[in-house]
Amino acid sequence: MRVSASSLAVAALFLTATSCSTEGDASTSAADGCEEALGDSGIEWVESHADVAGGGELDRGGVDLKDARAQHYKQMESGGSDGSHWSSELCTITAFDAGKKKELKVEFGPSSLPFDFQTKGAEEGTNTPVNSDVKLHQVEDSRGVVRYGIYVKCKIPGTSSRQETETPLAGVMTDTLTSGTSARDHMKYLLHSARAMADALECRNEPTIPAEPGAAMP
Repeated sequence: MRVSASSLAVAALFLTATSCSTEGDASTSAADGCEEALGDSGIEWVESHADVAGGGELDRGGVDLKDARAQHYKQMESGGSDGSHWSSELCTITAFDAGKKKELKVEFGPSSLPFDFQTKGAEEGTNTPVNSDVKLHQVEDSRGVVRYGIYVKCKIPGTSSRQETETPLAGVMTDTLTSGTSARDHMKYLLHSARAMADALECRNEPTIPAEPGAAMP
């Protein structure tokens, strides 16, 4: 499945699911990608803003960073041919409210678009440059769901000299679970996830990924 800014739609691989209660202690649940991706404060943020009647149970799952790294490197080693891009689902937090599924999902993988895709007029939505290594992207799909994206220049060992700009690390967060949260909140935790993923990948160029999106993000 391709990770692109236009669709920002990605597929999960090899998920290991766990569950926890919004009223429980996250430390008592089995390890999953959510704690690595979002951090303790991110988990607390989701739980405290989950829009579920009666504080219903949240199911949690995702691959850990070790597996996400292996999947990403395998893809890059294969050359990233058209149609073969995919992503790792680091974290999905799901609940059912009145029979309706609500979820927050964080995914990362090799991008199918270059870092400078916006200069080619190939994308809709809002682009927010953070620095020379990182940019944010935000777009609303036909269902009204906002997709929060991030692109990071990450040089993978053994790839071409242009790989970090032609096939950057791409991530996306979608959220139909929480309420009363801002775009800035979402980008903050997406940046946290990107730092964790970049560290796991050991990007040769050591991209600078800040903790906050900066003044350009409202």
